[in-house]
Amino acid sequence: MCKNVKLDLPYFLILNNMKKLKCSDLGGPCEAEVCGETFAELGENCKAHVMEKINGGCSEHMQAATDMMAKSATEQQACFADYQRKFDEAPEC
Repeated sequence: MCKNVKLDLPYFLILNNMKKLKCSDLGGPCEAEVCGETFAELGENCKAHVMEKINGGCSEHMQAATDMMAKSATEQQACFADYQRKFDEAPEC
C-alpha cells in the first residue's frame, strides 16, 4: 500500500503528491502497487520491485525484464511514453 508520510508536519498538513500504478501498468506481470511522487521516482521504485522479485526467483518478472531489454530503442521509447501517460493520468493516492 502507498503511504506518503512526512513526519515533520502535523498530520492535518500532510500533503499527498504520490501517484500509484500497478506493476502490470508498467509492463510487469503482477498487480503489486508501485508509488512515486514523480515519474522518475515511480520508475526507480518499479525497478527495485522487479529486481526484488527476480532475486527471489520469479521467472515472470525475469521474463518481463528480458522482453523489455529485447525491444528496440524505438519500441522502448514508445513503452516509456505510454507509462508516462499512465502516470500523468493516475490520480494522487
